[in-house]
Amino acid sequence: MPSDISGTVSDSLSGKVIVVGVTGSIAAVRVIDLIRDLLRRGAEVHCVASPAARQILHPWALEYASSQPVITEITGRVEHVEFCGVGGRADLLLIAPATANTIGKMACGIDDTPVTTFATTALGSGKPVMVVPAMHEAMYCHPAVIRNLQALREMGVVLVDPRIEEGKAKIAENGRVVLAVERLLGKGDLLGKKILITSGSTAEKVDPIRILTNRASGKTGIEIALEAYRRGAEVTVVHRFPQDLPVSQVYAESAQEMLDAVMSELSRGYHALISVAAVADYTLDPYQEKIKSGQDLMLRLHPTQKIVKAVRAAYPDLKLVGFKAETHISDDELVRRARDSMRASGLDLMVANDVGSGGMGSDENRVLIISEGGLRSQVQGAKSLIARRVIDALVEVL
Repeated sequence: MPSDISGTVSDSLSGKVIVVGVTGSIAAVRVIDLIRDLLRRGAEVHCVASPAARQILHPWALEYASSQPVITEITGRVEHVEFCGVGGRADLLLIAPATANTIGKMACGIDDTPVTTFATTALGSGKPVMVVPAMHEAMYCHPAVIRNLQALREMGVVLVDPRIEEGKAKIAENGRVVLAVERLLGKGDLLGKKILITSGSTAEKVDPIRILTNRASGKTGIEIALEAYRRGAEVTVVHRFPQDLPVSQVYAESAQEMLDAVMSELSRGYHALISVAAVADYTLDPYQEKIKSGQDLMLRLHPTQKIVKAVRAAYPDLKLVGFKAETHISDDELVRRARDSMRASGLDLMVANDVGSGGMGSDENRVLIISEGGLRSQVQGAKSLIARRVIDALVEVL
């Protein structure tokens, strides 16, 4: 029966059938939430559990989470072939958590549990397989386990690395696993592309303590980076708030540092720059010592160099996407100003919005996506939705 939460977050996995293989790690208790997260993105999920898994997590819990009967043994229906054989229903076999025992059996072609039988069948038929290890750190570092993991990689298995904490190789966070699934099963329309993204605000040093900055949160830039990653791109983000992301990150604080970082990265070869960051328009020569409080103060500001103009001059063939914020103007005027800026900087696309009515720091926004021909679309809603539409537009011009 269909789940009542199916597709409530996105349709990124709509139409995909995922078999989740659960093995005997205590991390099995985390799988309930993972299954629900897959459902929220439109997937149809079926579960197969090993005998050891059933000692930790009752099959009824998996049945509740997936809204499907749980496979606990191979019967006359030959369930492993039905889902993971040649032409089988499954688009992916996701083994989470995967114990050292199961990893070793998969590497050697042993199939003495329902999960390993599914794995042998999937690998033999060319079905995508993803493994999410979870065990004690000492086991994860065992030479044989390391060899077995490498053997799985050589078979084409996608591994989602664990978090090493408290002497344990803990199962990866659900968000990281879901992103890996979305990337593996997604459109792949940015495969082979390198995308550079600037994100968030910059900060200009006033003295050793104080800075000048703006209200940009970086949420849109991060959502765009994640969407490009989902679609298969190799992604690098330049910003001043590094966080746990499955993409490369470069730290830059000031406008000049961001420009230097961008130019350095682009020398390594990229297909596009998406300039989302709200880069400071003005900077100053900072005081070397803390300014004493309580006194009148005058700061002399001078303009910063525009990153997109510098990039266009150095890389005339690079695809460039810019962002423009205005306040309290009509859509027609916003489009006009955005097109003027596009021409002045040689941009391929511009994303414009009126921040006078909100958007900065929030989880939602309304933007206009503009090309040389004028307004191509307007998007209102979650910044993850805006990110999808921006990447859709980029794909068309790449």
